Amino acid sequence: MMPAVFLIRRSRQRGVTLIEALVALMVMSFGMVALVTLMGNLRRSADVAKQRSEAVRLAQADLAQMRSFYTLEKPNPANPAEFDYENDVVSNAWGRTLADSNTTFAITRSVSELTAGGEIAARSVQVTVTWKDRAAKSTDGSQSLDLSTLVARVEPAFSGALSIAPPPGGIRQPQDRHPAIPAGAADLGNKTSAFRPSALANNVWVFSNVTGFVTQLCSIAPATALTLSNVAAAGCTSALGFLVSGTINFSTSNPANASAPEATALPLDMILTGGVYTVPRVDAHGAVVKDANGNVIMDPVTVPAPASSSYQCFDDAPSTSPVTQPFVNYSCVVFPAAAPVPTWSGSLQITGLNIGTTASDYRVCRYSADYNGNGNPFVDDRLVWDNYEHPATYANVTGSLPRQNFLVVKGDVSCPTAPAVNLYTGVFADYSTVQLQP
Repeated sequence: MMPAVFLIRRSRQRGVTLIEALVALMVMSFGMVALVTLMGNLRRSADVAKQRSEAVRLAQADLAQMRSFYTLEKPNPANPAEFDYENDVVSNAWGRTLADSNTTFAITRSVSELTAGGEIAARSVQVTVTWKDRAAKSTDGSQSLDLSTLVARVEPAFSGALSIAPPPGGIRQPQDRHPAIPAGAADLGNKTSAFRPSALANNVWVFSNVTGFVTQLCSIAPATALTLSNVAAAGCTSALGFLVSGTINFSTSNPANASAPEATALPLDMILTGGVYTVPRVDAHGAVVKDANGNVIMDPVTVPAPASSSYQCFDDAPSTSPVTQPFVNYSCVVFPAAAPVPTWSGSLQITGLNIGTTASDYRVCRYSADYNGNGNPFVDDRLVWDNYEHPATYANVTGSLPRQNFLVVKGDVSCPTAPAVNLYTGVFADYSTVQLQP
């Protein structure tokens, strides 16, 4: 019998060797280095994001400042703190450090002019902001941002109209009708108004409240009220007419007083005559033709005297003189040519006065100036105005023209001039006049 054999099995030893510990420590070190690098990048990115936001805010603030001018050009002398277009919308450079920022921003504004018709129409403004972030090695800055815009050369007073939505058919007076319709016209309640140009005549004109055009000619006795039923019973005839109206003032002082005329009215009448106006010469392709100096060539257009049947004029001038009446109101309706577009051209003048250049004569001046500030796109002397600005000869009129005012002065006295509108100096109306007759 064989003896029993006992096998004793050793237990396997378990644990971590030094080499394994070192390898684990090395792997952990690489991870910690990567984590620290990631945290640094995140911190730098957060700084750059904050700095970029601050740079955008600085650029936007400067562009907003460029649009905040209160006038095109302030008078001289003027308060330097006031902001205007001509002197302040210009190139500039400066630095800025914000209270809670860790860098300094360098701001550069570059301005260039955009012209149209030889005049400045707008200015292109570009604002560049540069700064140095934490990782920047260059002293010129490692980060930059550009914002650009156009700043139009438009009188700030006109910007208020952008916030008001115009009614259908254009902007109207509080009476809800076209501004060319005389204030004394009776609203008939059917989007038309009736106007009697002379209290002594049977003539009555019916206007469209929307367009301001004369649409009917009526004959109604002066004592008859202008109501819808009376106008309908009058058997009016259809017509298309454009109103020309205004006031004639008188001044016998030397120099003449255009802003507060002191003289009384004189007997007179109004007529429509021929005249001359100029237009730019164009080639076969419709482009304007210029001379060797780059000036647009202007060609004269002669307007023949219209037929007496093509217009009607009425006024409230006195029949004799002297009187206490301070001024004369007049109203004319002109019936335009039908084709291809209803228009008329001509010169409105005063008759019944001794027109001349001596002290016993009278000189007729028209209140006229560049009221809208657009000058003229073709001529530099700016003597050619838009029709509503009361030119010497109206050219291709397509609508009614109110406020076409005159000033009658002594024949040996010049037509007075006046400063242009300037809200800063308190000039709210331009009383400039230009000689019309003789």
